[in-house]
Amino acid sequence: MLEYDASWIGKEFDRYTYDVTKEEIIGFAQSIGETNPLYTDEAYAATTPYGGLIAPPTFCVVFRSYARLPELQLSYGKRGFDGGKECEFLAPIRPGDTITGVDRIQQVYEKTGRSGSMIFIVRESELSNQHGEKVAVVRQSLIRRD
Repeated sequence: MLEYDASWIGKEFDRYTYDVTKEEIIGFAQSIGETNPLYTDEAYAATTPYGGLIAPPTFCVVFRSYARLPELQLSYGKRGFDGGKECEFLAPIRPGDTITGVDRIQQVYEKTGRSGSMIFIVRESELSNQHGEKVAVVRQSLIRRD
C-alpha cells in the first residue's frame, strides 16, 4: 500500500513570477525551429487578430520553479526521474506579460510497468498573467522507484 502525506494534494507549495520579453519569445521560437512569423516577426504579427507578437504555446515550459517538492513522506523509492510534461494552453503569452506560477501537488499514484512498481508524483503549475487570466497549466510527472 502506497503511504505518503496526502495533506499536500492540492496545496500550494511555491509561487514565482517571470517577466516575458520580446527577445525571449523570438529566441525561444528560433531555438525550437519555429518559423511561424506570429512568433518572430513584429510587423507581421501586428496585422493578425492578436495585434502583435505572441509566444509559441510551448513557451510555457520556460516558467519553472526551482523549489523542491514538499516533503511527502513517501515510503517508496530512493531515486527519481522526469516522467514528462503535459501542457494545457489557455491564452496567448505576450511580450510585457508578468507570469505568476503557482505550484501544487496534483496527485500521487502507483503504477506497475514492465520493470516493476513505480510511484508517480504529479506537480501542477498554474500560470496566470498580470491581469489574472490563466494562460496555461503545466503538469510534470516525477517517477520514483526502488
